[in-house]
Amino acid sequence: MPSINPIHAGWIGRKLATDFTATTLQTWRKVIPEQYYQLKSGTEKDSKHILIMDRIAIDYGGLDRQESVNKFNSAEYAFFCIDQAEEVDKDDISVLKGSLRLTIDGQKLSYRELYTANPRACWLRDEFIMEPIEGNVFVPALPKDNPHLPDDYSRTLIDAFGYRPELLAAYMDGDWSQIEDSSQVIRDIWLQRAINAVSIYEGKLVSCDPARFGDDKTEIMLLDGTQIEYQESMAQSRTTKISSRLVELSRQNGNCPIIVDSIGVGAGVEDELYAWGRNVIPFNSSEKALDDKKYYNKRAEAWWECSKDFAQGNIGCRRMTVELRRDLCSPTYTFRNGRILIEPKEQIKERLKRSPGKGDCYTMGVWGVKNMMPEPIITNIGPQTQPSNYNYDPLQAGRL
Repeated sequence: MPSINPIHAGWIGRKLATDFTATTLQTWRKVIPEQYYQLKSGTEKDSKHILIMDRIAIDYGGLDRQESVNKFNSAEYAFFCIDQAEEVDKDDISVLKGSLRLTIDGQKLSYRELYTANPRACWLRDEFIMEPIEGNVFVPALPKDNPHLPDDYSRTLIDAFGYRPELLAAYMDGDWSQIEDSSQVIRDIWLQRAINAVSIYEGKLVSCDPARFGDDKTEIMLLDGTQIEYQESMAQSRTTKISSRLVELSRQNGNCPIIVDSIGVGAGVEDELYAWGRNVIPFNSSEKALDDKKYYNKRAEAWWECSKDFAQGNIGCRRMTVELRRDLCSPTYTFRNGRILIEPKEQIKERLKRSPGKGDCYTMGVWGVKNMMPEPIITNIGPQTQPSNYNYDPLQAGRL
């Protein structure tokens, strides 16, 4: 019945509150007759909500402000709805799941979680389509089902996604089975093929993405072409320990070159490798790319060129672990000033809840193999100054 204190029965929102008010809420206002509801601003007692005929309230907002998320700890809802749910991860909604405990007159309710999403390779695809969890139901929302779309919307989709048949099938027919993120740099289907492929590149190299302290780990890989011959992770290691391990691996493999991420802690590792007389390829991911008209920086070049090689079947990698595959499939790309830019490592780490170090280590290593430097002469096995014939010029280095 109508009440001055209606039950706040559910929550509806998006990852960002501003996106919800600017898009989803505007669609609500366009479609739902205004005589049936009122939009109420937030107070100290109540969140922003939609009041329906003075009978029931639906709170709304975003998952981007911690103070708003904290309120869910004390909330009691019967349902929640998330629009553009491909933007959120499972941690984002865990506290909302805990709020599904509303009772009315002591009676438990039929609790519901409702998600809308555009096609994307994410947890929704895993849990609703590929291996549905009991109780999860996928309802394709097709263009032909939506009376509010323009009559020529199907033609718009064909023009937009015709070059990616799997995306077009997802949007037109609700087929998410083969879908992967349209902004993904590397697709998993390419990685699956690479497991049984033969690399067209040759040459041994040790690749290292260093990390000193914190929850990140130093990732080390020994590559023979693009095949991973050996890999290890080192937690909370000093630069001296990292450089010693790299020197050992290099010696055991014909004094092969070592490519190392030289930003931050990697600069110390690089200096120590020089002191040991090693053949070093310094990789500064923020530096200008070799093809700086196409790529925003060297990191973008390494990832994108590796992506092209995977797509063209040039890379073979038998020992590709599950974690490496996840790392390689995680980054997305955008364009900045007309050049390709890869998603920052910090953003990927926030999404994965761990560092994508294995992916960075591998793509950097492949870049190094393809741009292999001439091998300097190792004169002794102890610390020494940088070798006099160290003359690596990436613009002159020949591709194998």
